[in-house]
Parts: sequence; C-alpha cells; structure tokens
Amino acid sequence: MRIIILLILTICCAYAKSYREVRFEGLMRLSQLSATELIGFGAGEEVSAKRLNDAIKTLYDQSYFTDISAEDQNGVLVFSFVEKPVISGVNFTGMSETERDEKYLPVFGIKRGETYDQRKIDAAKKRLIDLSASEGYYDSLVEVESEIKDNKVYLTVTYAKGSNITITKTNIAGAEALKPKDLQRSLGNRERQSLGFLPGRSDGRLQLLELPNDSARLRDHYMRYGYLDADVSEPLLRADMDTYFATLDYTVIEGVQYSVSSVSIEVIDKENTIKGLIEDLRLQPMNRFDISKMRADINTIREEVAEGGYAFVRVTPDIRKNTDAQTASITYIVEYGKQVYIRDVIVSSNTRTLDRVVRREIYLAPGDLYSLRDAKESKSALGRLGYFETAVLEEIRVSETQMDLLITVKETATGNLMVGGGYSTYDGFMINASINDRNLFGSGIGYSFGIDTSKRTRKFELSFTNPRVRDSIYSASVSFYNSHYEATTYTRNSLGGSLAVGRRFGRYWNGSITANYSENENEYDEPDDFYVNGTTTKLSLTPQASFNNTDDYFTPRSGMTFSQSLEFAGFGESEEYTRSNTAFAAFYGFEELIDYDLILRYRARLQAVDADIDDVFKYPIGSRLFLGGARSIRGYQNSSVAPYRYENGQVAHDSDDNVRYIGGTLAFNNSIEASIPLVEEAKLRMAFFYDYGAIGVDNLDMHRSSYGMA
Repeated sequence: MRIIILLILTICCAYAKSYREVRFEGLMRLSQLSATELIGFGAGEEVSAKRLNDAIKTLYDQSYFTDISAEDQNGVLVFSFVEKPVISGVNFTGMSETERDEKYLPVFGIKRGETYDQRKIDAAKKRLIDLSASEGYYDSLVEVESEIKDNKVYLTVTYAKGSNITITKTNIAGAEALKPKDLQRSLGNRERQSLGFLPGRSDGRLQLLELPNDSARLRDHYMRYGYLDADVSEPLLRADMDTYFATLDYTVIEGVQYSVSSVSIEVIDKENTIKGLIEDLRLQPMNRFDISKMRADINTIREEVAEGGYAFVRVTPDIRKNTDAQTASITYIVEYGKQVYIRDVIVSSNTRTLDRVVRREIYLAPGDLYSLRDAKESKSALGRLGYFETAVLEEIRVSETQMDLLITVKETATGNLMVGGGYSTYDGFMINASINDRNLFGSGIGYSFGIDTSKRTRKFELSFTNPRVRDSIYSASVSFYNSHYEATTYTRNSLGGSLAVGRRFGRYWNGSITANYSENENEYDEPDDFYVNGTTTKLSLTPQASFNNTDDYFTPRSGMTFSQSLEFAGFGESEEYTRSNTAFAAFYGFEELIDYDLILRYRARLQAVDADIDDVFKYPIGSRLFLGGARSIRGYQNSSVAPYRYENGQVAHDSDDNVRYIGGTLAFNNSIEASIPLVEEAKLRMAFFYDYGAIGVDNLDMHRSSYGMA
C-alpha cells in the first residue's frame, strides 16, 4: 500500500511562525499528550517548515497512521490523522486447534488488537515458512488474506504443509580412524535407516536449522577420541527437488590422536589451590584425550567452587599440545570472583499455582549466600510436586556480589475428570469415574473422589491431603472408603476411613502416623473351619518414614525413594496383627551419556506380617499378602500368586475348581525396567520389564517371574 503524506501549509516560506493553538484531530490510539511530546513544540512557539516536517515524520514513525496532514487554520495549527486499521480477528486454516494455539499462533506473532501493517504480515509469513523448514517441510505455502470492514481487519491464514526432504546418503570423506556409522550418530541430520520410524532409528528427514551445527558436531566427536587437530568441512547438501531426496557430503582431515600428559589446576585470585580435587577428575594423565570428560571436569571444578558462594566462578582450560609426542597438557585456570548473595527470588509464569506454594520449595531466600547445591535441589523439589511440566531456575547477575533467582515454571494439568470403562473375562464390564486434583485452586491441597464398579467390584473413595499445612513442615490427610469385592471364593465388604498427620525432617525425609478404622464383612462361597463367614473390625496405627530425592513426580530420571512402615492392628478390635512394609525404588537416566532418553528403573518391596495364620478373625483373608497383577508381578491375575490350602496332600479347590488360597505372611517382589520414549509429543513411554516375586508363610517358598513390555 502506498503511503501518502499530505502537507498543506498556507504559508510555505523559509521563516518560522508561531501558532496560538496546536490541535490534533483523528487520534484514537495515541493520546493528545503523547502527540504533543512527540512533535516537540506547543502553542506560542516558533515553528519553521523544517521543524514541522520533522514533527510529521516523528509521528509517522509510530506506525499507527496511513496519512498525516498539517494545516494552518487562522493561526491554529491542525494535525489531521488517518489511522491504520486494527486487526480484529486472526483465523487459521489447514491445521488443528492444538497446533494453531501451541505452535503456529505464537510464531505468527500477530494478535487481535494490533495495528495492521503489511510489513509485519510479510515477516509473520516468513516465520511460519522458516518453522516449517525447521521441521523438515519444504515448499510449504502460507497465504494471508486481509478483509477490511469499518477500519477493522480480519486475517485468514492458510497453511499448506510442504514435503519432506529425505537424506538417503551421507558421505564423510577422509574418515578412517573412526567409523562413519559412529560419526553419523553425532549428527543432527542422518541418512535414512531401515525401520526409521522406530525409536533410536533415523527417518532421514532433513532438519535445515540443524545443518550449520553438524560440522561442529563431527569435530566434537573426533575430539572425544583425542583428535584435537581434526578439521571438518561445511556440509554440502545436494537435493533433488523433484524427488525430495538428498545427499549430504563432508570432508574430514583427522590429524593425530592425543593422550593426556598432565593435569593441573591453577587458581589466579586465591592464595591456596583447590586441594584434593585432581583425583576426582575424570581426565587423568595417560588417558586418551576426551573433550566430553574435560567438560565434565570443568563442571566438577565449578560446582566445587560455587558451593562456597562463588556463583560467577570462571574455569578456563588451557590445552598445550606436543604434536611430536602426540600428548596434551591441561591446566584448568580458576577465577573465583567474589561471593554472591541472593538479592531477590522471583516467581514467574505460574498462572494458577500460588507464589507461596512455589517459594516454600526453594532452598534459597533473599540475603542467603548462593549455593549451587541448594539451587539444584530446589529445582528437583519443584519437579517432585507434580504441578509443573518444567521448572527453570535462572541466575540473573545484578552486581559482582548479588544475583536474582528467577524461577520460571510451566504448569501442567493437575486435575482430572475421568470416565472410563472396559471389559475383562474376570471382572466383566467395568465402569470407573473419578475427579481429582493434586493442586486445588493452586493451593497445593489435593483431593480425590472416585467410583469403580464391575461384576466383581464396587468401590467408593474420597480423600483430602494438605502436604504443607499453613505452609509449615506438617501435613495432614483424611480419607473415607466403601468397597465391595468378589473374589473367586469369597466376598468382602469394607467400610472405613483414615486420618494421617506427618512432618518433614530435612529436605528428603518425611515421617507420618496414620490411624485407620474399618469394618469388614467376609462371606465365603463354601465356608468351613478355615473360611468362616463373619464380620471383622480393624483399628490400626501405622507410623511411616519415607525418603525421596527424585527429580520429577511423573518421570524421574535420577534419585531414589524409600519407605518403611509398621502397621499395628488390634487395640481391642477383632483384627490383630503387625505388618512391616519396606519399599525401595531407584532411577537413572542415560540421556547425558548416550544422547537418548533411556531411563533405568528398579523397584522392590518386602512385606512381612506377624499374625496367627490359622485365626481368620485376627488375620482375615482380605488383609493377607497376595502377589500378581500390575503392581507386583505383571502377567498374572490380580492376587493369584499366594500359598494355597492343601487337603490330602493336594491343592484344595472349591466345587467350581477355584483354588482355595490362604494368603501369605511374607512376600517380596521387585522389577527392573528400561523405559524409552514412544510418542514424545504426548509424553507416552514404553517400558521393557522383568518382574520377580516370592511369597509364602514364614518363608519365601513360592516363586514367580514374568517379562514383557508395557
């Protein structure tokens, strides 16, 4: 659109003139006061033609107007404006609502209420095309249609995704010391492999924005194997735009392989060196040089120094090569700087969760001496809440001795309204409905209400939990339940509730005590001396100690959990026993080592009960130990692994040929899992597992195991 600036002056001469009034007409988006400040003069001041022209240019530079004119009306200088139309709506076609809201609309960057500007529209189109190219789609089409009504603009963005360019071959000329297949694993752009759609395989899709970094990745890979002089050319991409197939070429000069001759640490602004740290470094004399180990050692030194409050410590490696001997000496030059204190802790992007819920998990407060360990553990503590998809702690330098700690969180869904159903040969048709929220109104308080019903099961449960009562170290929870369960040989109805109070002990340890009361009605299909019909009541107290230093609520990649509880049932009620429950889990993520999100998990549980196995009122069938099912040994029916009753040396069955279980007093089960991403966008994972369990009465004489994927 051509922009015409019309300047009509009744007096066009070189000398200046003053006006008794300066008036603005047609302003909507700019205030009269702002316009006066922009032109730089007012009534009574002398205004030359040049000064007037400069004022119009300044006003036009605000990008609000398509036309500006100035006119002398009997000694009154009148500025008249025609404002640009305002964008009243942006509509996208060719994509889903989720893609529009989460991916394309933020990149398009033009929102309702902004001034219409064709240059901005053109820039927004280019950003969408660049985004498409970064995802491997080329020749994508982005069209923006503008409809103007009553000085309002309605935009329609049409997006047609292009085609993928597929890398069919990658050539690395000069690669002799290292295998080309190993080198390819370091690239962001790899050639297509068979079954490329599987995790860990390459589909060959070109990632254009990653291409400029691939030469550096190749050189970095060589430096991991000691080739400090390796030189890698820029990538040469040859693409056939008819077939969308491409070949990628590199040229490598490898050089010689270096080993480490010596390692030292030099501190330039402190009297003493860092004692005892050399032995903890991964790169040692006589080792092959490895830049990844050197980076890890730099981080080790930085963490050691930063723990003393030196947040801005600098660690610079000085590598001196001896080409003839093919060795390299490494000196880590350490500059401590000054100790740094926290000026302020700022919480950002928490649209739902209250600031205080975030702050109470942060181990650094204004005025504290900086601690790298406290910063890392604060991030893990936020991850364990399960309220946030991500939590980033950014250290913002204010001065040599002060910093602000900016906590930016991305909230995740903590509430669920779920209605589901299914069918199994054992339970028949199943219907379940639940509503729960771990972070009610952003307060950190959790509640759950659920109903499950099937041919064999009916259960109602309601619970409330406050993990930090009045932001203190104390917790409290209450629950109520009513259940009906039909096993193969008996039916159990339970009605009860529990009350628990707890306390934090340090950052990872928690202690609690739970009081539980229930009435349990047991009815057996074929009662006898052991399977006795009747109602039992239980009152129990359960003290528990637990430990948790994992880094995430949903998918931990580091840390472990441990809990130990003792349930004492009795206190004048019919059920009377003591149950010990020990649980342990450990998690380790391999992404930093192998650049793939593989997580290894190990879980174990040991249960032991001190009870009279022959007294079905003190130790009823519903309180006994059983294994089998998703929470213990997968692949077995729920509660199907347990000691049986014997009659005449044979396993006892009822008239329907169902096994007559007696349950156990001692049980152990554990599992090891390898978890990999399945659909990253949906955060779905797949796990390969091996489960093993053993159960018995007084000893673990029944063993079962299973393996598979889930």
